[in-house]
Amino acid sequence: MEHQTFSILVTFAVLVPLFVAGVNIGATLAIAGIVGTYVETGSFGPGINMLLLQAIDVSGSYSLMVIPLFIALGTLASAAGITTDLFNAFYRWIGRISGGIAVATIATCAAMASITGSSVATSAAMSRIAWPELKRYNYSPELSVGAICVGGTVAIMIPPSITLVIYGIFAEQSIGKLLIAGILPGLLISALYAIKIVIRCRISPELGPAGPRFTLREQVEVMPSVLPFLGIVASILVGMLTGIWTPVEAAAVGVMMVLLLGTVRRRFTLRGLARAFIDGVVTSASVLLVVIGSLVFSNYLALNGISEAITQWIVGLDLAPFVLFCAFMLVYFILGMLMEVTSILALTIPLTLPAVIQVGWDPIWYGVVLVCMMEVAAVTPPVGLNLYAVKASIPEVSLETIYRGSILFWLVNILAVYIFYFFPEIVLYLPGLM
Repeated sequence: MEHQTFSILVTFAVLVPLFVAGVNIGATLAIAGIVGTYVETGSFGPGINMLLLQAIDVSGSYSLMVIPLFIALGTLASAAGITTDLFNAFYRWIGRISGGIAVATIATCAAMASITGSSVATSAAMSRIAWPELKRYNYSPELSVGAICVGGTVAIMIPPSITLVIYGIFAEQSIGKLLIAGILPGLLISALYAIKIVIRCRISPELGPAGPRFTLREQVEVMPSVLPFLGIVASILVGMLTGIWTPVEAAAVGVMMVLLLGTVRRRFTLRGLARAFIDGVVTSASVLLVVIGSLVFSNYLALNGISEAITQWIVGLDLAPFVLFCAFMLVYFILGMLMEVTSILALTIPLTLPAVIQVGWDPIWYGVVLVCMMEVAAVTPPVGLNLYAVKASIPEVSLETIYRGSILFWLVNILAVYIFYFFPEIVLYLPGLM
């Protein structure tokens, strides 16, 4: 047996049991990378040194400060009650159309996505806010929980997307361009969700009856509560697009603005702020641990040469680009049913990205396409985390109902993936302006 093959077999013999046992994916990847490096070099020294160097580099990296800052931005926004303000505004503006309250849920998720970056947090928050109204107006439970589940997934596409940041780190691509690239695709996917809801409710009105009508005065009354939030979002996105500030600076500005907004409105309590910061620290540490472990594993793969071998094998198949694209999407769909989003990216990007570049696909475009598939992974059983976040928040709804409600929505994501394939300008237009 070739040494390269033996090394890979030993590494995966360590990685798979740890993964199945539920060990943190960052720790799993780091251990597998160290063991693989030992097989390659005959010493644990290089692997341990690699782990220490990556830990120092990641913890001291200026560009990676964007992760804890964006996470803090989301936790503080939630503590400031911004989600409730947004839902009330959209509820009054569009609730009166067929399926309008479900559409308002999607719109709120899209707006909240522009400041949270977490799909699970967005779905959990919308479960508490939107579900009582959807239930009060006799919306179909499947339609209701489906909208809440997939609405939250938009948070990993629209900036500040932690998932796009993680992809940028693993793929060594511009984080700023990736974040800007997610804007139009995120808005398109949200619009497709809304169109799907309206069409279904026009065909079957009992699924989502029209909500109450509000006067123009009542609609205008809610504007002061959301205008400051819209100003924060605009300052973050326009600042990055025009180069006024880097993603790190934009995140820092956003945190300060949300803190100021919550303080002026007297929305913060000491307990709420403490919980927001604790959640931010725990989540940031978890994400950065995955980054460190993935980089150790990637270094091992580079040492072993397997990434190059896989690239040459894929190119040697001489598949048509569209066939290769379909094959990649099928693999990611299957992985999405079995693994959590960050784990999928950490394991696969070092293996697939060299082939993507060799084929001639733009890595920025490919990152957005992958994140669209990760939206599907977040709502496909048995591992889709958004499904369980909604179940935990709405215990009276069965998991089977949540599964069924999500299916027709994530089919929209599959459609969007192929729209991005045939019309890559949707993804690449805004980054091209930077």
